[in-house]
Amino acid sequence: MMQQAERRDPFELVGKTLAGKYRVETVAEETEMSVVYRASHVIWRRPVAIKAFKAPLVSEAARSSMLAAFVREGALLSELSERTSAVCQARDLSSLVTEQGDWVPYMVLEWLDGIPLDVQLAREHAGRVPARSLESSLRMLEPVARALALAHERGIVHRDVKPGNICVLDDGSGPTKLYDFGIATLFRRLPPSGVVDPVNWSFTPSYGAPEQFSSEYGEVGPWTDVFALALVLVELVTGREALQGQALAELAVRACDPHRRPTPRALGVELGDAVESVLKRALAVRPEARYESVGQLWTAITGASSEPLFDATIAIPLTRRRQPKRHRRLLSLFALGSAGAAAAIVIAHHWSQLTGALLGLL
Repeated sequence: MMQQAERRDPFELVGKTLAGKYRVETVAEETEMSVVYRASHVIWRRPVAIKAFKAPLVSEAARSSMLAAFVREGALLSELSERTSAVCQARDLSSLVTEQGDWVPYMVLEWLDGIPLDVQLAREHAGRVPARSLESSLRMLEPVARALALAHERGIVHRDVKPGNICVLDDGSGPTKLYDFGIATLFRRLPPSGVVDPVNWSFTPSYGAPEQFSSEYGEVGPWTDVFALALVLVELVTGREALQGQALAELAVRACDPHRRPTPRALGVELGDAVESVLKRALAVRPEARYESVGQLWTAITGASSEPLFDATIAIPLTRRRQPKRHRRLLSLFALGSAGAAAAIVIAHHWSQLTGALLGLL
């Protein structure tokens, strides 16, 4: 979505015009669940990104209901992006059937000229660039924090906050934007049926909170984004991923170990007691011990820094929507129960990302 590149075109859309107004120019990126194209609006002559999802084989009747859900969640993303420039704007959505007979729902987004934060961090690491200061890191993430605070106010949880979903504009020198709410969903109470939405399975393990590995720790909510954003901040100030592991089970153990929290001090970087205390709380194993929203986290971390960088208006009150313990155990992202069972996520991971993108786009 950010960088042009010559890649394979699985949907064979390059050179075609979608909906009579989006001329597809090139493949920009391909992931396990989508293909992102750079296109041009033929009327306004402005670049746009088209995110085409790899949909499962479903009946025409099922397509209708899936598209309806896609439209509803796309509307919420559009509303959120209108409220803050720090969220990639959603401009249109529809679906098509390829010449091969594949049904492809797609979303039209603003084109971002920049690079993903994970790419920039990899370049800096390869070039032996020193880790950022706390102040520099806070300035970089402040737009993302504001976007998440607004999302939490609307009851929207991103669920996959990570450097790969943060775009640094102007080829790495500008402000940041948050994108890919593709597996986000409205934070809802457990449905009467007790059936768990499969979107709950989707997350990136190296930035996953304990409750994303096991329902034993409770349900997912804004506090899950708090955990992930704290991990990103720790990565910026230490120059290394806060959670590291070669296997899913290893990451699960490290995320859930109450005696080994991935704070700056634990990774060899000293930022002072106040900052360490804030990040230790943000990275607490139990969700109820964390800040309830990114707004609360950001007010605390900027207040704890040597020089408060931003006013406290980002904080947004949020009433924690907790369930009785017996219900929280039912609302499982994907219960592992033990590190030995963690490998089961590998089976569900690819399918869950896809179903999450289509059925729970926000």
